[in-house]
Amino acid sequence: MKKLALLMLALVVVLPAFADDAKVMPAGVLRTYVIMAYNSFTESYDNDGKLQDAYLGGVTALNFGGALEFGVTDQITAAFQWAPGYTVYSEFADPFDLDGGAGALPSNDKANANGINDLFIGAKIQILGSQGFIPNDSMRLAAALGIVVPLADPDFEEAFTDYSNGDAFTLSASSKEAFGYGFRLYYDYLFNENFFINLYNETIFYSSVEKDIFYPAGTQKYEYGYDATFEIEPQYEYQLNDLVKLTAGLPLTYTMSPAYKVDGTEVADSETSLLKIAPSISAFLRTTLPVEFKLGYGLPLMGTNDNASSTLTAQIRVYAKFY
Repeated sequence: MKKLALLMLALVVVLPAFADDAKVMPAGVLRTYVIMAYNSFTESYDNDGKLQDAYLGGVTALNFGGALEFGVTDQITAAFQWAPGYTVYSEFADPFDLDGGAGALPSNDKANANGINDLFIGAKIQILGSQGFIPNDSMRLAAALGIVVPLADPDFEEAFTDYSNGDAFTLSASSKEAFGYGFRLYYDYLFNENFFINLYNETIFYSSVEKDIFYPAGTQKYEYGYDATFEIEPQYEYQLNDLVKLTAGLPLTYTMSPAYKVDGTEVADSETSLLKIAPSISAFLRTTLPVEFKLGYGLPLMGTNDNASSTLTAQIRVYAKFY
């Protein structure tokens, strides 16, 4: 079941991280996100970085998420980020066959990876910048601390019954189901008022967790270690007129995780890495209720033990000022 576990862990990251830049929200301003992501892949990278057919032929998945970010002060932003949020639709290309064609159980072509994902709660602090604790007009530096709260609670006993009966069933949770804690670092270098480059790192450490498994019924102890993300993104902003500002970005993102353990034993070839590029464009409209629309498309470039997934994302961000 190692391939299944790796595939599900890849589904956890169908959305890009909230890197964006080293800015924080002004005091009293609330930013609300609604996010849609369509993720698909038919190939995966093996341990040598070579492409091969993905397990179960690959997956298509539709996910909706959201976030709330509020400027507590001009230097501190509180954040509740639920992205990936809820996978409302997913489908495997090939039927799932638990016994590999031995005949004891029928194959089932109604497997899915639907369900709820984790919540990130944190605070972002502007250290350096025009509104930072240390004023600077050419650079911005921000740091964030946060926790990952697992929300998934799959019922695999029911899922196995549905699988055996030929009904639709959830094959695995799209979540590690483990509490996490970690940090984010953001650095912007401003070349001029229109162009800057952002450097970003997120590192999350996970607690060990006892998890139910799909088959055979029971629990196992999982130790995931950490997830790390590194990103560099040039961004160009253009003020079209008094009401509209356009932004284009070209982030290059590298994600990695070490080999994980099950019941104290390291799973061979379970360390992952993935390099992706995800061009995006957004439009900010300064109306009575300011709103921003952002569209992005992520493409895999190289990786190991991960899926060569492409992701289309669309975001709506609404701004409101309270004080």
